[in-house]
Parts: sequence; structure tokens; C-alpha cells
Amino acid sequence: MAHCIKSARYVTLLTLISLLYLNAKVQNANAQPPDSSSAADGQQWAILIGAENYRFAAPLAYTINDVDQLALTMRERGGVSARNIVRFVDSADDELRQPLRQSLLSELPKWLEKPGPNDRLLVYFSGHGFQSDDGKLFLAPLDCDPARAEETGLSVAWLRDQLAACRAGLKLLILDSCHAGTEKGETDVENAEAGQDMRRVAAKELGEPFRDIEGVITLASSTNEQKSLIWAEKRQSLFTYWLNQGLKGHADEGGDGIVDIDELNKYVYDNVTHTAEARFHRSQSPVRIIRSGVQGVPWVLKLAPLQLKHLISDMADQIAWSMESRGIKKVGVMQFTADTQFGEALGGEFGALGRWCTAELENKLLETGTVEVIDGRELVTQLKAQQFSVDQLGSREALAKLSASLDGLPAIVTGTLRHRQHRLITLQCKLKQLETNSLAGAAGGAALLNEHEWAMLGLSVAVKPEDRPPPFPGVQPQEQLIAKLDERAQGAHPLSDPKFPYRVAIYVDGKERSGEFRGNDYVVPLRQGEVYTIRVRLLGRDKVYMRLLVDGLNTLPEKVQEKGIATVEVAPIVKLDEARGWILDPSASNQPLWEIRGFVTETGTGGKLRRFVVVDDNLSVAAQKNFTENLGLITAAFYAPSLSRVGTGAEDVETSENILERRDVKAGELLSVVHIRYVDPAEVATP
Repeated sequence: MAHCIKSARYVTLLTLISLLYLNAKVQNANAQPPDSSSAADGQQWAILIGAENYRFAAPLAYTINDVDQLALTMRERGGVSARNIVRFVDSADDELRQPLRQSLLSELPKWLEKPGPNDRLLVYFSGHGFQSDDGKLFLAPLDCDPARAEETGLSVAWLRDQLAACRAGLKLLILDSCHAGTEKGETDVENAEAGQDMRRVAAKELGEPFRDIEGVITLASSTNEQKSLIWAEKRQSLFTYWLNQGLKGHADEGGDGIVDIDELNKYVYDNVTHTAEARFHRSQSPVRIIRSGVQGVPWVLKLAPLQLKHLISDMADQIAWSMESRGIKKVGVMQFTADTQFGEALGGEFGALGRWCTAELENKLLETGTVEVIDGRELVTQLKAQQFSVDQLGSREALAKLSASLDGLPAIVTGTLRHRQHRLITLQCKLKQLETNSLAGAAGGAALLNEHEWAMLGLSVAVKPEDRPPPFPGVQPQEQLIAKLDERAQGAHPLSDPKFPYRVAIYVDGKERSGEFRGNDYVVPLRQGEVYTIRVRLLGRDKVYMRLLVDGLNTLPEKVQEKGIATVEVAPIVKLDEARGWILDPSASNQPLWEIRGFVTETGTGGKLRRFVVVDDNLSVAAQKNFTENLGLITAAFYAPSLSRVGTGAEDVETSENILERRDVKAGELLSVVHIRYVDPAEVATP
């Protein structure tokens, strides 16, 4: 019982689109991302001010944490040097780094002098703001006495002059003021200020004086009639929480790895207004204040890439919060698509990596404990039955019909690989409500692929020794290696070279099933019901470590922990660098030939397996794990052996079920990766 071949009628168009994409994607990988030339110029600076435990005014909640979270995001997600970030918080040991009036008057001019004309500056203030009887505006430092604001406050007019003199090309001023306090403490906050001469003012009022300064854009947390709400559950203000999430990359609607001011403003406004109404039954509308006649869309933060697993986990958390805030309990996760020059292909893939991303997102959503994810087989079945296309993702009628066919499923998550340039990829997920065809949430970011993740993209190459740069300070070997692999993948499939040392073939009834080379692809015809095996032959006598995936599932079982109990999972969904591997040792065999006949269920001399059988996708092993695609895919990655760690040895073709455990070999450097796509014969016949 194994994996899948879809009916020719359903997949003909998708297959053609996907194969066209696969032939073009290496060129896309080498192409430059959307225009971001300015992103390479200048530095990013951040001045972050948070006053919490006021000496003469009502205390505020979580402003220190707001500053800490923004600083962390700037460093980890924006790659901003710690030397370019200054925090003024009342918990600082150094008095010059506390938000005291004298400290700010002394230190702010020094920091505002640092940025150059090509630099970008973010200035953030969270605290009270006051207006005197004669209309003067003041930000409240920690030691501000509202009764003597002119003597103890920080004049907005003074700060305006300082920002006007700053040379930074973009100066983003963010004001989170007129806090409502905690939900329970708002009345106490207002009572504490009752009778004082100064009127507390909203962030928009504080931001208006900065409107006409060249290069300054202001984001204010609320309008004049509103208060800036506190989200106690998040230990942040509502406004700053969503601001921070946007800067993490979830506001990057264009998926180009850069958060621009339009994207950030829209993301913050949409989420703050919705959450304020849905969770707090209040109104809060952030405001952008910008000089008229400004041309172009300045960008705020260029995203520093994360590890792929970290990025997907973060996206799952964000989607889960969006679902909770909108009362959505159940969701279907669509297969990740690839953003190609032909448009997004529904179910179009970027190799086993796209499948793994889908499965990982599902798992991380389930781990939140707040989300129910429907069986992916149900979703695929209905998509097929309704002949659902990408264009219909924008059709309210089509989405409502899909929802009804899935017992009123309220929402789906779509995932897209937006761009890839060698190691760097940007991913984006969108939460879409089916009945209303409305966007309910979004998440995204950038990640750096390692060579093992690259090997799951569906490309086939032989890695040459010269492709790996020698260790050298300042050199990123993975960056250079993957750039070279992308270059090699523009050529023919390695199996088209008779001298290629790792021969992988599909056999049916003891005979090799020949396929067709299409550029860097090798496509083999298989019919439903056919039982096949995978044969691997080495032309050399060197020991090799091999990882073999079929439809993204490991052919070897993996040990897993479930509720503290160790179990064995057959045909697990895996990332290539985490997959258990086969050890191919010619010295232990009469001939350097091995045959893998199915998904192994038990190892040892009495080893058992489930044979590879071509079936409809709904019956496949991959489908049983909600892990289907429009093309069958076999991935064989070969590694130089290294010492120690568990591997699995397979004897030669005559005794392949005698699967012996070995513990003396692990995977070293990647030597080659081979992909074979298996499809219905009608697909191979299609020109």
C-alpha cells in the first residue's frame, strides 16, 4: 500500500503547470528579488523609550516589555546590530538609559546625530502625553510631574526640531500613548490624574506636530477620542503587540522579505481595530500621519532569515492567534503552492520541501491546542470533485460551496513560496474565511535553506568537490554551495549521464521501467495497481549513506515520542536532514546493488515492509498522513559516510528484507540528490 498516482483527467493541467514551473524555477532562483536595491544601502537605527512606573503620574503596564520585544524583533528579525539600538527603560541600571527627562535631553540628540542620509531610524515612545492649558504638548518622562509639565516634561516641539535635524532618509516615529491601563485598572488610572492641570492626550494629537517634517512618518496608536488598550494576556499594549508582529514579517504581504510602511500600517490597523472590537468591545484605530506629496513607499525593515522550522512555527502561532481572535475553531490547510511566472498552481509544488512545510504547519497548529485541523484527504477530495482552481480562491460563491461540502468548514490556510534566491526563501500563509471570502489573518517571513532542505526542492544534481568552498573567515559556505547547485541544476538530470555513480531506477515485475528526461526532470510512467521497487546500483566501491523518501515520506521507520512513550512511526513525514538513512556498503555485498521494495515496518533479520503499490491518491500512504501532491516524487539523497550515529544497512537484491541495524555510520556531506517523478502514462505521453 503506498503512495499515489492521480487520475489523468484531474492532473493533466496541473502536471503541465508544475513541469513548466520545475523547468523554470532554477532561473527564478537565480533571478534577483523585487527591487530592493535601497535595502542594501545604509543602516537601521532604533531609539526605544518606555516609561512604566511613573513617580508623579499613574503607572502604566508592560511598557518595558513592549520595548524589550521590539528590541528583540529588530535584532532577530531585522538583523539590526545591537550597537544601533538604544533602550530607555526604568529598569536600566545606567541612569542615562532610564527614561528620565535629563537623560533624554542629553542622550537623544547624540543618537539622532548618528544616522546618515541613507539610513533608516525608528523612534518609539510608550508613555503618557500631556497638553498644557496654553496648548503645548509634552511627552512624559519617568520623572514628569503633570502639574509642572513645562519644567518636567519633554517638549514635543523640542523633539520635533531634533527629528527635523536628523539626517536619516526615513524617520519612523511611533507613539503609543493615552493608555487605558489594564482592563480592571482604567478607572483607577483616570482617578489618579483627576484634578491635575494637564490634560492627557491621545497619540494622534502628539503626532500631528510632526506631519510636515520631511522624511518623517508617524504611526499613532489611537485617535483623539480613543485610548490605547492594554492586552494583559500578551503582556503588551494592543497596538505594540501587533506592531511587533508586523515587524517580525507577518506584515510582508508582498512576500519580498521587506516590510514597507504601507504593509505595516495596513497590518497594524486591521489587527488592532478588529481585536479591540472583538476582544475588548472598544474602538481603537491607529493613525498614520504623513506629509502630503510624499512619493514612493519607504520600507521599514528588511527581514533577516530564520531557520525554516523556526519560521513555520512562528507562522503557525500567528495563524492560531488570528483564528482565536475571530472565533475560528477549525481549519483546512492547503498544500503550499509556488509563486511562478505562470501564476500560483493549485497544488503546484516545490518538491518534497513544500509538502513538508504543509505537514509541519499542520503539526504546529495542532500543537497550539486551540486549533482543529481537518483531514487533508477530505479537503483534497472536495477540491478534486469541484475541479477547484486557483482563480476560485477569490470567488465567494466557490468558497462557500467548498465550505458547505466540508460540513461548514469556516476557514482555510493557504501557504505560498513567494520568492527564492539561492538559500533565501520567503514564505507566506493566509487565513481565509470561506463564507465571506475575507482575509482573517496572515503570517510570513524569510528563511535560509541548508543543503539538505535545498535537496528537497525537486532538483537533481551531482555535487562536485569544487562546489564546496574551503573554510575561510567571512565566507558563508552554504550560500556559495547552494548558488553553485542552482547553477548545476540548470543542466540535465544526473541520471542522463551514464557515468553518474548513483544509479536509481524503478522496476516493475523485475524489469526496469524507462522514463523520459525533461530538462532537470526524469518522469517515469506507472499505472494504478502496479507494484514497483526502487533499485540502487553503485558504480564505485565506496560506502555511501542514502536517504530515500517516497512522496516525502521516509522509507524507513522513525522513533518518535508520544506523551512520553517511545513508538515507531512507519512512513513518517520527514525533513531530509532528519531522516533515518540506508547504508550502502559494497564491501558487504556480492554486487553493489540494492532493492527497496516498500516502506519498512520492522528492521532486522525478520524485517517487514509494505510494498510500493501505485494507488489513487486518497488511498496512498501519503494521503493517510494528509500529505498528497499532484506528482509522485521519489527523492534519493547520497552522502559521504561519517563515523557514529544510527543508520540502517540493506543487503543486496536477493535478501532485501534482511534489514540490519548499524550504528557506526552517519551522513556526512551531500554527494548527490536524484528525483524521479512518477505519473500516469498519459502524462508522460503529453508533449
